Amino acid sequence: MLKLLLPTFLALLAYCCLTALTASLPANPPNTPTFQQRRDTTQTLLSTAWQTPNVLAVLLIIGGDVIQKALSQLSGRTLVPVAFSFGWVAYSFTTLMSVVGTGRLMPQPDYPAKVINAENGYVRDNKSWVLGRLLRDFERPLDDTIGLSITVFNPLPDKKAGVPSLDWYWKSGLIVMAVQLGVAAIPCGLYDDWGILLMTAVGTILALATGTLPQWRFEKWAARRKSKTVSLTGGNGTRYVMVIIGMADGLDLEDLAAAESPRMRRRGESSSRWGTRSVHETGSNVQLIKDLPAAFWVTQVACMILAFLWIVFLITVSGLAQNTWYLLAVGGIGMIQNVIVAGVRRDMSTSGIHLVPVERIEGTKVMDALMDLEINHKGVGESLVSEFFPKLRAIETKWWAGDRTAYDEKRFKDPLRKREERVQPGAAVGDKVEHADEVTPTSHNSSPPQTAS
Repeated sequence: MLKLLLPTFLALLAYCCLTALTASLPANPPNTPTFQQRRDTTQTLLSTAWQTPNVLAVLLIIGGDVIQKALSQLSGRTLVPVAFSFGWVAYSFTTLMSVVGTGRLMPQPDYPAKVINAENGYVRDNKSWVLGRLLRDFERPLDDTIGLSITVFNPLPDKKAGVPSLDWYWKSGLIVMAVQLGVAAIPCGLYDDWGILLMTAVGTILALATGTLPQWRFEKWAARRKSKTVSLTGGNGTRYVMVIIGMADGLDLEDLAAAESPRMRRRGESSSRWGTRSVHETGSNVQLIKDLPAAFWVTQVACMILAFLWIVFLITVSGLAQNTWYLLAVGGIGMIQNVIVAGVRRDMSTSGIHLVPVERIEGTKVMDALMDLEINHKGVGESLVSEFFPKLRAIETKWWAGDRTAYDEKRFKDPLRKREERVQPGAAVGDKVEHADEVTPTSHNSSPPQTAS
């Protein structure tokens, strides 16, 4: 019975609703626009939208992730010239959520890399934005005959790790800001409309304030100072390896690859609960509050204030009704600078890791290149074997065990495998390299040459 009554009840209810709706509508609706009137209204709305475009929607939608990557690229000094553009409002709220949650300002790495300890062969998947970009910006197209290219780097002793060098892309931010203010001043001179200039100046100040947060530097190079030789590579299947020789006061790149959360105290730091002072391994002082770095607390408070100010900015911009094309032009110029800075390849010294190439070893066979690296830098080549070769052939196992004669005799029957290429100390990676003298099988059994310095 219930199954029969329920459909009947629903049908009756629908009929009553439809009848009530029909009765509520007037028989002859007053002021019904004609087709011509509707067409004229649509044309007017579209014309108005293009004459005075709505900047509010653009400020909310476009480019938040681009801003984060641009800041990550240029951060490291007190002044971070990332120009004001459309993505800042969206970025401020995304950052606030991230800081309250994970505590991070830096994005996840956008280029896969592995860090391999040259002493024990331990492999660590990279989580550092800096190291991912360091490898990406170093790699260049290789000849088809090259199976593996290994470049050995020494740190520059006269450069301090964690302090990035300035390049044209950093300076371009200052130039773009000046151009933006110039464009925003045009309606002020032509129409006595100073609203666009005011909004551009305020947006630029807020953008610069975001880049001055101390956590950018703290998080970007969150590593101990320790001498450790590591290899940076994309892993099995890739053709580039960067071998970075450690220096006493250089960054521990294995630490850096872990990219520990800013909520965690770094290793080597001590504190008290209401902590005031923590001495780092290098002797530098780190201020801690409740076991967290002071920079982290400053960042949280600052992000809340900046998010509020961006809301005020957004509400104010929504009131602009004239000359909004100039504000769109200002945002467009800034967006171009942001996109270029966020994705461009830059010199490795701009990452705060200052290196000079001292040697390059290339081989048509990956195993040959690893063996040549082992001869020149004992233990480094062996630490990479398990990454590129999970399983070895018997003849290769003998070579790594010390019995090199059989493999070398087979290798040097092929004329293409007799040479190894090197970059002379101080030469650039892209420079023409000289071929080392042909190496005979017996020379591999001799003592390895000294590392270039």
